[in-house]
Amino acid sequence: MAIEKKKAVLMKAVSELKDADYSKSPELKNIYQRLLKGRKQFAEIFEKNIKAVMQISSLDLTMQHQTEKIIDISHNVEKATEAIFGSGSSSSFQGRANNQHEELTNTIITVSEETDEVFKKIETSQNELTTIKDLSGQTIEASQEMQHDMDELSEVISRMSEVIAGIDSISLQTNLLSLNASIEAARAGEAGRGFSVVAGEIRALAEETQKLTGNMRTFVENIKEASQKSVESAANTINALGSMTDKIGNVWTLNNENHKHISQVSEAMSSIAAVSEEISSSMAEMENQLMDSTNFMRKVSVELKKATEPVADIEKTLDDTVKQMGSMTEDAFFHLENKEFAQYMRNAIAAHHTWLNNLKTMVNEQFVKPLQLDSSKCGFGHFYYAMTPKIPEALPIWNALGSKHKKFHQYGAYVISALNNGDYSKAEQICREAEIYSRELISDMERILQISEY
Repeated sequence: MAIEKKKAVLMKAVSELKDADYSKSPELKNIYQRLLKGRKQFAEIFEKNIKAVMQISSLDLTMQHQTEKIIDISHNVEKATEAIFGSGSSSSFQGRANNQHEELTNTIITVSEETDEVFKKIETSQNELTTIKDLSGQTIEASQEMQHDMDELSEVISRMSEVIAGIDSISLQTNLLSLNASIEAARAGEAGRGFSVVAGEIRALAEETQKLTGNMRTFVENIKEASQKSVESAANTINALGSMTDKIGNVWTLNNENHKHISQVSEAMSSIAAVSEEISSSMAEMENQLMDSTNFMRKVSVELKKATEPVADIEKTLDDTVKQMGSMTEDAFFHLENKEFAQYMRNAIAAHHTWLNNLKTMVNEQFVKPLQLDSSKCGFGHFYYAMTPKIPEALPIWNALGSKHKKFHQYGAYVISALNNGDYSKAEQICREAEIYSRELISDMERILQISEY
């Protein structure tokens, strides 16, 4: 009877997987050791499965993120292609783009030809201006020579006036002498009669000379006055010609500069026309390459989506396996020891800190990176939804963690939305709120950890 009772006690110990004195029952001892070994293997498999499902979740998240990035890049390239070449079907869109490039090239060539014509006309007008400039210079030289001749004529007229004045003075003296001779001849009587006739003739000649010199004086004065007017007119003409020559020189200089500029423009337009033809060819090639790249990225995104489907299936299978193994821990044969549960809590706290640091990094760098937003697929989520700890004191805190943990992950979605909209100040504000909220969450986890360690 005592042996049966002893055996019943050992059987209960085996059923609860408790250590006991199995030395007198080798069979039970063997069963106990096998069960204990299986329990350890189960714990190791459970831990590996949790790590595997976490890694698969991370891989799935990364692949989805990269796929979305490729799709966004594809859309951006497509939009850029449409902005550059126009929108529509590929054939009509390519035809319109080529027509636009051809029209642009033809327009540039036409402008280049018209610029060349303008250059030739400016060159012709420049030659004409040069001829006018030379003629103006020659005219000024001729006018200056004429002015010099008029000055010499004025000097001759002045000398003629002096000569006429001298003749007039001599005729006046001759007239006086003839008058005195006539008086003396009258005194001489008959003897001086012949001399008186001569004196009268001389007086008449003197008077006639005075008349002639008077007329000559008037004539010379008229010539002198006309000469002075001619000199003044020649001076005015020279001044006018000089001013005109200066203006022609300025026009010539400006036209010469325009000639040079048009020459440079003509050369530049010729170069642009040649470059435009090359650009037109390059644009057509670039258009084809962009379209090929867009189509290729679309195919890649489709393939990546297909590639992620097995990953998602594997993740679900592993997650279901973890949950099934978690339910198995309800059995005494497979239950987790408190120290094992504590280690999972430490891992969950570390994963939580990593997630929060990734959120901060995104906000600081203002760049969206892969971040798990599903609270059931993060490092803590897989473990949390797989099992319930057999620690009565920790259960109230544990049960409340689900909603808190879900709310915490929502901060990530809000931050990503703010970053995508370019509202970086709002992203920083949400990140600070998440950090404050995480303190309560971490405090609960650490409290569960403390309870499980005692």
